[in-house]
Amino acid sequence: MPEDDPLRQASRSVALRVGATTALVVLVAIIGAAILFDRQQLAEVRGRTETTARTADDVVDAPPGLWLAKLSGPTHEVTRTMPADLAAAVVSTGPGVSGPTSYEADGRTWPAWVDRRADGTYVAVYDIRLHSGEEQRLLVSTAVAGGLGVLLAALTGLLAGRRAVRPLGEAMELQRQFVADASHELRTPLAVISTRAQLLRRHVAADASARGGDPAAARRLAEADQLVHDTQAMADVVSDLLLSAQLEHVDEVAERVDLAALASEVVTSLGPYAAEHGVALVDEVVGAEDPGADGACVVLGVAPSLRRSVLALVDNAIAHSDEGSRVEVRSSAVDGEVRVDVVDHGQGVDVDDVERLSRRFSRGDGATGGRRVGLGLALVTQIVRSHGGRLDVMETPGGGATFSLVIPAAASEG
Repeated sequence: MPEDDPLRQASRSVALRVGATTALVVLVAIIGAAILFDRQQLAEVRGRTETTARTADDVVDAPPGLWLAKLSGPTHEVTRTMPADLAAAVVSTGPGVSGPTSYEADGRTWPAWVDRRADGTYVAVYDIRLHSGEEQRLLVSTAVAGGLGVLLAALTGLLAGRRAVRPLGEAMELQRQFVADASHELRTPLAVISTRAQLLRRHVAADASARGGDPAAARRLAEADQLVHDTQAMADVVSDLLLSAQLEHVDEVAERVDLAALASEVVTSLGPYAAEHGVALVDEVVGAEDPGADGACVVLGVAPSLRRSVLALVDNAIAHSDEGSRVEVRSSAVDGEVRVDVVDHGQGVDVDDVERLSRRFSRGDGATGGRRVGLGLALVTQIVRSHGGRLDVMETPGGGATFSLVIPAAASEG
């Protein structure tokens, strides 16, 4: 179920580019060869027909690939192997025709040369079927050689691509391992710092309560609250870094997950948090032919990762919603896809910022400073893609942003 290895994608991309470039070169070579062949053949045909017409004294001994005709007043002679339709066209040659010419017969154009003399007019006609056969054989052989060249070039490109991206893969693995190790080592001291910050906050709160309305005690309590909040934010960042490093390298077994039920759990879990911010959190199941049916919104996936994705989207929506507004979490199953739409009515999102928002520690460029999403949205994008889905971002009509998690629905059990 994990997304295809980016390094393999890079190798295939190199192979495709090399193959496409080679195919283009081969196509140009075939066209160029055909044009060059035609020009050379036409020059050769003109020379042969002229020489034959000027040196002929009868129509019996015509050179190979040529026919002769002698026109003398009402009488005429033609090489007996000349096609009948062509012979009729040659015999009807007008008195003003001389030098290089051609005749239309049997659906072909036959190059010829007309030489007028005192004792009659001699016409040499080239058998164009020989030229067509040679040209066809040339094109076929060139196409076969070109096809083999394209396959060989694609194979070479694939091997070269793998060798080219191998150092990059090793560097990425070392980077991932470093991030995972650093994040893992930081979690314990951060947990200790967070615990001590909370204990300190309790002592400060007790002291502030004992002092009544002392402004200095109130300031110390506010600073302690901020310290607790900052340590928790740092712990969240470290957790996100660790999850990002491990996400595509942990072999987790896919299971059937009811995405609508999972979204409802997230709404229930974040309800108090939303209430603290003055935001109404609403859970809806819409769009399915039978929303209440068992398996209506079921996908194949890893429940903890999917829950983390939905939680990150809802948390992001709450953080960017104004007090007194609503955040709707809508689950639906339509056309073989399960969607979870997280709709807020806050500051909105610029369409030009959509791609940027899925990068780590990104910030939009809106007039209000834009959304800062840290690692959250990047992880959501990574998780959704690993499940074969996508993350859609659009503006909410009337203001706000809608983040849609879309994953292919699981096949019904049977």
